Amino acid sequence: MISRSEIEIIRKEIGLHEAPLLSMYIDVDPSKRENARKGWLVRAKNTLKDLHIPKPIETAVYGILDASRPEGKTYIVFAAEKDKRPWVKDFTFKVELPVVDLAHGRVEARWGEPYIAPLIYALDEYERYGVVFLNKERWRLFEAFLGEIEEVMDAFNEISREDWRRISADSPSMRYSGPKPSSSRAGAAVDRYARKMDAWAQRFYKNVARLTEKFVSEHDITRLILLGIPEETHFFEQYLPRPLRDKVVAHLASLPTPQASPREVAEKIFPEIEKIERQKELELVDRIREQPGLWGLGPVLESLQLGRLHVIAVPWELKTMVWKCTDSGLVFADEATADELCHDKKEEVELRDIIVELASSYGTRVEFVRGRAADVLLREMGGIAGLARW
Repeated sequence: MISRSEIEIIRKEIGLHEAPLLSMYIDVDPSKRENARKGWLVRAKNTLKDLHIPKPIETAVYGILDASRPEGKTYIVFAAEKDKRPWVKDFTFKVELPVVDLAHGRVEARWGEPYIAPLIYALDEYERYGVVFLNKERWRLFEAFLGEIEEVMDAFNEISREDWRRISADSPSMRYSGPKPSSSRAGAAVDRYARKMDAWAQRFYKNVARLTEKFVSEHDITRLILLGIPEETHFFEQYLPRPLRDKVVAHLASLPTPQASPREVAEKIFPEIEKIERQKELELVDRIREQPGLWGLGPVLESLQLGRLHVIAVPWELKTMVWKCTDSGLVFADEATADELCHDKKEEVELRDIIVELASSYGTRVEFVRGRAADVLLREMGGIAGLARW
């Protein structure tokens, strides 16, 4: 999983690097036939040849490409001259990135200004998921981000093994599914024991909820999945603080073994995450249609640059041209409007190249949508829509 230090490198060392710099995005998805036997490598090298970059940098990039064995969907390479020597930095992501056009040759490469907008978007806007795995031996915590998963080994270290054993013996699924007492005297004894266990169990669940809240805060978790026996996950959710309960997006059935590997947990949760993300995107587009929203390229660009939009929704594969004033940076949907309002030179640019930075400069969030939500945008809303701040 990409570290916070690597994110800072991208923002500072790469994003602020003086031009020219090579920015290269390569589709390396191993599930695609064209990528078998490193088929992507030939395409990447052919793309480099067409850019005519300095030979020392080209040679250094060839070396990185030849040595790499990326296990993911997108492979990214940045390269430039630094201290009079070639400098190369590469990243592998297990997800696809928005506004990267890999349709022609499955490689996008640029030599000039740093092109990190797709990467910054992914780092800022992809949701970080937390997964609490409630199992009969010892509960476990995982962080899932950008298609990767990692177990947080020390999250519940404060809880003793004895406490785990005790709560497992008194779990909600055991407590409410066991045999009924056969007599009133036995029933009373069970009730006294249950009340005593309830008081201890409440302290236990509150303590685990506190530790979960700490994990969510420290790791910037935006969505939470509870994995386990349904009675137990729903019981535990009651003890979460309201802000944490609001982050719970799914209850998933338990895995066959408490010792399940992170990979097995990933295979369980990532299909559900994909469904959650598509549903959230569709809900956003529906909300724009129902609330104070607007759509169409011209109206959205105008409102965006007046600071009136809270969020804009655009298709994952954004294929729209706009006109940009060279000095002021203002952006317009058509050339006639640009001629009228640009007091300097203008240029036609691809919206996908500037949309992330443009929205960020006005404090507006960009949501790239796929599936049904993208279909609605393209078919009914002119390919772009925005939700007003007021």
